[in-house]
Amino acid sequence: MNESVDRRILGAFVCVDAITGSSVVPAIPVTAPQWTVRPNHSGIYVIFDGPQLGPQADQFIPSGTWPAPQTLEVTLQDPSLRYLPRRANVQAPLAVPTIPPVPATPTGVFAPQQVSVYPSPAAAIGPNWAAIHASVTRSGTTPPQGLPWAVLQIVQTSNNTVLATGQTDANGEALLAVIGLTVQANPSASGPVTVSVVAATITAYFDPSVLTQPAGWIPNPDVIFTGLSNPALKSSSQAVQLSSGQELSMSFAITV
Repeated sequence: MNESVDRRILGAFVCVDAITGSSVVPAIPVTAPQWTVRPNHSGIYVIFDGPQLGPQADQFIPSGTWPAPQTLEVTLQDPSLRYLPRRANVQAPLAVPTIPPVPATPTGVFAPQQVSVYPSPAAAIGPNWAAIHASVTRSGTTPPQGLPWAVLQIVQTSNNTVLATGQTDANGEALLAVIGLTVQANPSASGPVTVSVVAATITAYFDPSVLTQPAGWIPNPDVIFTGLSNPALKSSSQAVQLSSGQELSMSFAITV
């Protein structure tokens, strides 16, 4: 006996390595209370169901008005410790299906949202990376007290392009790297036509409210990255010259 089963994908997201931009496979285990989320073999997390979305999930032609996207919070924790744990916000359902006909590529349905995940401080370094091992500490503490879950950003001096981002672990340690650096045109009006190093500024940002969180709390780094102008954030910056294949150790002391 044949049985017809209707199931609609309400959305999808994929974890990407914050350094390389590649999809993370195998998928990092995910939790999302009240939502049905399952990773496939390609590392894409498929959202099948959520609160009050039953008619959209299991009916070929949904009844009623197609709902506006909801924000769901997911928690990603890598048992292999390749990547730091994090929370992230994604949305579902992504698009209104057109029936009939169904477009070949419905807007949003098959375009997974991207969630950056940050390698642990002990992650392997690729060839020709400009890699920085960073320690973010609380100023005035002896021995230095690491600040957990700070974020870091590398910005190119000549054009304010963000070259890389990173995040510290629970001990204030981070790995961030710039890949693909090659000989570039000299932005200065004097000197050689090309240069083999890139001038940049590395800034560490810390939210003091993190210190009041309970043990085992997992951060959402996007909260800081999307609110860098927040006056509550504390920061520390250093200038650096980056070149392909270099490996640096740097410390950032932040007054909290």
